[in-house]
Amino acid sequence: MNPASELTQKITNFIKDLAAATDAAAHSDEMRAFLSACARFHSYSLNNQILIMMQRPDATQVAGYNRWKDFNRFVRKGEHGIAILAPCTYTKGEGEDAKTQVFFKITHVFDVSQTDGEPLPEPPNWKSPAHLAELDARLIEFARDKGITVTVEAQTDGAQGYSDGGAIVLDPSAGTKTLIHEIAHELLHHGDDRKQFTRPEKEIEAEAVAYTVASYFDLPQLACPNYLATFGATAEDITARMHRISRAAQEIINAVEPQEEGQSHE
Repeated sequence: MNPASELTQKITNFIKDLAAATDAAAHSDEMRAFLSACARFHSYSLNNQILIMMQRPDATQVAGYNRWKDFNRFVRKGEHGIAILAPCTYTKGEGEDAKTQVFFKITHVFDVSQTDGEPLPEPPNWKSPAHLAELDARLIEFARDKGITVTVEAQTDGAQGYSDGGAIVLDPSAGTKTLIHEIAHELLHHGDDRKQFTRPEKEIEAEAVAYTVASYFDLPQLACPNYLATFGATAEDITARMHRISRAAQEIINAVEPQEEGQSHE
């Protein structure tokens, strides 16, 4: 088997391993409990997310006064709610002349830090903090050659990092896997076709590329299956994107793998 075919086969095997591990992670008791709790939290509009951030930048999980009771948690006396806008409807007229009107009223939600009671299910470990310093340096050089800057800056929302079309920002706690993940976003999701993909699809591709490259270089402590399971990814979702994942992984590996004199990948 020639080197290019051997690399393709290795990448295919890594992706299949990740697909199987992600299905296993999704069916674990820990993941089921966490996802069940997440499903009970309301999804807020962008406007309300901005309102929440402006009033309480450190908020992590918010819910209404009565919703917290469903989790056997209770808002502490004297806590001030976070004002958001709740849509309401009313019908004017009757029969064929009836018209439904929408208006908004101010209501209040509370962050988990403003409540006491039973603990919420902890998210399964999804971070991969391991570092390979030499690989980091080669990845940063690869990014630079692609016109991508890499900087380190503390993230306040719990994220490990993000990519922004030509720029990658990493939290100080982020490992090598996260750097690969963000490079994969840059390669796959900032071109002309970026809008055709959903957030879960982008995360599946970037994390699968990161897992593949990290596994190739024997990076330990990879929690990629848990990360993908939190996005509802299945084995089928991952293998359905095999071609795009494999192509990006090969590009990164070929660019950053140390080459012996006279050796090259094709």
